[in-house]
Amino acid sequence: MDRRLAMDAVRKMLADVGADAVIVPSNDCHFGEYVPDCFKVREWLSGFDGSAGTLVVTTEKAALWTDSRYFIQAARQLEGSGIELMKLKVAGTPSIPQWLHSLNVAAVIVDGDLFSRQEFASLTAALAPASLRAVDDPFRDIWKDRPAMVSKPIVNMPESISGASVVDKRRAVASRLACEGPFAYIVSACDEIMWLCNIRGEDIEYNPVALSYCVLTEDCIHLFCHLDSLTAQARAYLEGQDVVLHEYGSFREFLRAIPAGVLRVCQSSSINVNNWNAAFEMVQPADRDACFKEDPTAGGSIAWLRSRKNKVELAGFRNAFINDGIAWVKLLMFIDENLHSGRLNEFMLAEKLKEFRRECPDYLGESFEPIVAFNANAASAHYSVTCEADAAKIRPYGFLLMDTGAHYPYGTTDTTRTLMLSDRNDFTGKSDHLLQQMRDDYTLVLKGMIDLATAVFPAGTRGSQLDILARGPMYPTGKMYYHGTSHGIGHHLCVHEAPQIRMEESPLVIDEGMVLSDEPAIYIEGQYGIRTENVITVVPYKENSYGRFFKFDTMTLVPIDIRPVNFKLLTRKEEQWLYDYNDHVYRTLRPYLSKQEALWLWRQTV
Repeated sequence: MDRRLAMDAVRKMLADVGADAVIVPSNDCHFGEYVPDCFKVREWLSGFDGSAGTLVVTTEKAALWTDSRYFIQAARQLEGSGIELMKLKVAGTPSIPQWLHSLNVAAVIVDGDLFSRQEFASLTAALAPASLRAVDDPFRDIWKDRPAMVSKPIVNMPESISGASVVDKRRAVASRLACEGPFAYIVSACDEIMWLCNIRGEDIEYNPVALSYCVLTEDCIHLFCHLDSLTAQARAYLEGQDVVLHEYGSFREFLRAIPAGVLRVCQSSSINVNNWNAAFEMVQPADRDACFKEDPTAGGSIAWLRSRKNKVELAGFRNAFINDGIAWVKLLMFIDENLHSGRLNEFMLAEKLKEFRRECPDYLGESFEPIVAFNANAASAHYSVTCEADAAKIRPYGFLLMDTGAHYPYGTTDTTRTLMLSDRNDFTGKSDHLLQQMRDDYTLVLKGMIDLATAVFPAGTRGSQLDILARGPMYPTGKMYYHGTSHGIGHHLCVHEAPQIRMEESPLVIDEGMVLSDEPAIYIEGQYGIRTENVITVVPYKENSYGRFFKFDTMTLVPIDIRPVNFKLLTRKEEQWLYDYNDHVYRTLRPYLSKQEALWLWRQTV
C-alpha cells in the first residue's frame, strides 16, 4: 500500500474509534532491540527504517522522534512524507506529550501489546487531561500485506558452553526475588528466557532468540514458545530441568488463570499493558497492590545474573574473539592489497568480512547489521547499505569506518575500526588526503578508548561515573558524541545488553565478569566519522582495607591503525598501551595465520 494511502487509512481508523492520535513505537510485544517484520508498523507507515524511533499520527499531522544516531538517515528517508522529524535531546525539541498538547489533542490510543505497564502509566500522566487508551492491534485491518510471524528451530545450549544448568539458574533467580509463599515471576524478554533456559533460536534477525514468554515459580519454569520449533534434544533437556512446555499462543490464557493468592512478580517496564491486565484478571482491583511485587533488582534479576559472565562463558568469549580477529586480519589485508583497484565499495567489504568469517565452521551469523561507511557516510553513526547499488566506492583517501560483530556458539563479538586510506604516509601537515583536524580527532577518540580501557575503580562504581574517561579527551576541543560509550554484550545472545557506560545516571553497577564495549567517537556531518571500539571485561585488581577494586581486560583482537595517530597528543602511557595492544594481537593470532598474513599483521604493529 502507498504510504500516503496508509496514512489516510490510519486517520480513518482514528475517526472510527473516536481518537485524535495514535502513538506507534518501534518495538514488539517482547521489547527487544530488533523486531520481526510483522511488528514494523512504524517503518511501514513512515519509511524510516532505523532501529529506534516513535511515530505519532494525528488526524492532521504526523511527527517522528529519533536519536542522534539517525538524524541524517531519518531526514533523508522522511523527505516528502509530510512527517516532521523530531530530534531527541536537542534543544527546542518538544516531547511527544508536549507536541500533542500543542495540537489540543483530546484522545490518544496505543497498541496495548507494544507499551509496557510503566511506560503506559507515565504517558497517561503526561498526556492528561487528554485520555490515553490501550487497544488491541489497531493496524490489523489496515496493513493488508503484513508479513507473517516466523518460527524457526529452537536448539539447546549445552552446559559445557553455558557453564550452568537451568535448575541452578532458576534457583538463583528465585533467591534474588526473595518471595514468601507462592509466586509467579512473569518474563517477557526473549533474551532473558534464552539465557534462563539454555536455549537459542533464530526468530529475530541478528538476535539468536525464539519468540517466547515464561513464568518462573518456586518449583518450575513454564516456557511458552512454538513447540513445533523445539528440537528433540532441546525438548528432552528442558523437560529434565523442571521446565513445563506450553504453546506460545496460550500465554495470556495462562496469565488469566493465575490464582488470586499467588504473588505476581515482574518488571513493570517490560510487561506489556495487555499482559499486565490479563495477569490480574483473577484479582479484585482493591487487592492488586497486595498481589504485585516489582522485581527487586534494578534492571531485573535475570539481567543482573546474566550480565556477570561465569568462567566458562568468559573462555567462550575469548575463543570467539580469536576467530573474529582472524577474519578481521584477512579483511584488512584484502583492503590494503585492493585499495587502488577501484573495485572496493562499502557493501562488498561487509560481504567480504562475512566470507572470511564463514571460514570458521563455528560462525553462526552477524550480531547486528554491518556498518561499513566511507568518509561522510560515517558521520551517520548507524549508517548501513543493503545492496551494492547504493554503496559508496572506496577510494584511497580519507577515513573508512567499519563496525561489525558475529555470533559463535560460545560468544558474541562487536568491533569497530576506523582506517586511514591514503596514497601517502606523510602526516606532517603536507598530506592532501588527511587534514590535521582528522588526524587529531582520530587520536582524541583513541585516547578516550584507551583511558577507559585502563581504568581502575572501586566496587559499586556505576557506568555514569566512568563515562567521562572516554569523553574527557575530546571536551577541550568542544566536541562530543551523543550515544552511549558502552553497552553490555550477550554470550551468544543480543549484542546489546545492560549495563551501560553512558552520561545518563543508572543504578546498575559495573561488576566482575561483565563484558562491555568501549567505543568513543567523533562525527563531523558531511565529512567523516571516527569510532574505535574494543570489548572489555571486568576483572579483579586488588582488595585491601579500602575494599575491592576492579580493572578492565581487553578481549578484542583486531589491530588498531596507527597511521593517522598524532602521537604528540598521546601520553607516554597511552602510546605504550597502543604498541603493547597491537603486539598482543599479533602474538595471539600469529599461530592461526598463514605466513603471508602473519607478516602483513606484523608490519601493521611496528
